[in-house]
Amino acid sequence: MRDAEVCVVGAGPHALTVVSHLLTARPSLKDGIVVVDPSGQWLRTWREQFGRLEIGVLRSPMVHHPDVWPGSLARFTSDHALKRSLLPYDPPLTSVFDSFCSALVDQLQLDSLLCAASVGEIHTERHGYRVTTSSGSFHARQVVWAGNTARPIVPEPLTKSFGRASFQHSSTIDLRNIPSLDGEHILVIGGGLTAGHLVLGALKRSARVTLVTRRPIVERNFDVEPGWLGPRFLKGFERQRNPERRLQMVRLARGGGSMPGWMCQRLESEIDAGRLTHVVGSIESGSLSDTGPLELCVSGQLLEADRCWLATGTRPHFCADAALAPHVIRQVDGIPVLRQDLCLGRRSMYLTGRLAAIELGPAAGNLWGARVAALRITRAVTGFDLRDDALEEPGSRICRGQKG
Repeated sequence: MRDAEVCVVGAGPHALTVVSHLLTARPSLKDGIVVVDPSGQWLRTWREQFGRLEIGVLRSPMVHHPDVWPGSLARFTSDHALKRSLLPYDPPLTSVFDSFCSALVDQLQLDSLLCAASVGEIHTERHGYRVTTSSGSFHARQVVWAGNTARPIVPEPLTKSFGRASFQHSSTIDLRNIPSLDGEHILVIGGGLTAGHLVLGALKRSARVTLVTRRPIVERNFDVEPGWLGPRFLKGFERQRNPERRLQMVRLARGGGSMPGWMCQRLESEIDAGRLTHVVGSIESGSLSDTGPLELCVSGQLLEADRCWLATGTRPHFCADAALAPHVIRQVDGIPVLRQDLCLGRRSMYLTGRLAAIELGPAAGNLWGARVAALRITRAVTGFDLRDDALEEPGSRICRGQKG
C-alpha cells in the first residue's frame, strides 16, 4: 500500500466533508490522501442506515452538507430541478442529498482515494503513524479519525432480553426486509425521530403499534437548539475550559430525544385514527418467554407485544475501536479531550464527529459539526483558513481554494 500524507479513517459524511475541504484548500494534496473504510465506498453506511429505516428527508437544513460553499446543495437542487421537501427550514430529501454527495465525489474524483479495508492498529512512528489494515500497512504523516464509535443504549431493565430476535435496537432493524407485520403488536421505545420513523414503518406494514416514551414528546425542528450552531450559546461554552463541565453542557443541551413538527403531526394523526397508542412512563421491567408474548411493565402498566424495537439512541466511546483507544490520553466518560484544532495531544491525529463534542459542542455529530471540524482540521493540516480566505462562488458546484 502507498504511504500517505493524510489517512482518513471512515468514509461517511464527516470524512467526505474533511476531504472536500482539504482538497479545496490544497488540491495538490489529493495524491497524498488515503481513505480507509471496510465498505470501500463513500457514504455506504449512511445510505444503509437511512435505507433500513426508510428515512426520506434529513433533519438538517439545506446549508449543511459536505461541500465548502454553503449554497452549493441549494444550487444543485435548483440546477437539476430536483424535488424539495417543502418542510420548515427546507431540509433536503435523502435522495437529493445522496445525489449531491455523489456529484461531489465525482467532481473531485474521490473514489481513487478509497481503500476497502478495516483498520486494525495505528502505531506512532517518529514522523507520523504506521497504519495497519486488513489489506496491508502504510505510513501516514497525519491521521483523521472519522470512524463510527457509537454503542447502542439499552434501558437497564431490558438488558437481559436484548439480543433476542423479538428485542432489537434501531441500529440493526431493516424495514426493507419486513414485508408485513399484519396481526402483530409492535412496541417502539424512544422519543426521538428514529422512533417516529420506526412507528411509521410498522404502521405501513399493518402492525398495531404502541409508542413508549419516558416523557411527553418534545417538538424541536433540530436535535439541538439553533443557538448551539452559533455564538449565542457557543460563546459561553467556549469560555468554559473545564472538560467535565463542557460534557455536562453538551448532554444537557441535547436533552434526550425530540421530533420535528412534521413528525409530531404524523404521529398525532395516527393516534387520532386509532392506529397508534402512546404510553408515557418509565420502563420498570421486561421479560420474554419461549412461547408467550414479550411483556413490558411501564410505570405499573403491563404491555404485551410480539416485538420490541428500541430507538433509544447510541453513545460514542473511544474504546469502541481498538485502533483508536491507545491514542486517547485524556477523556471524560468516553469522550476524548482534544486541542482546539481537534488534535489528540501533541501528535497529528485529529477527530471529527461525536467524539469531538467536548471541543465543538452538542452539534459535533451533525453535518454542522462536520463542517466546523473540517475547517479546523484543514487549517491545521494545510495552514489555509477557508473561513478567512475568500472563496469564489462556484459556477457549477465546487468551490476552489487559493493554494496549490
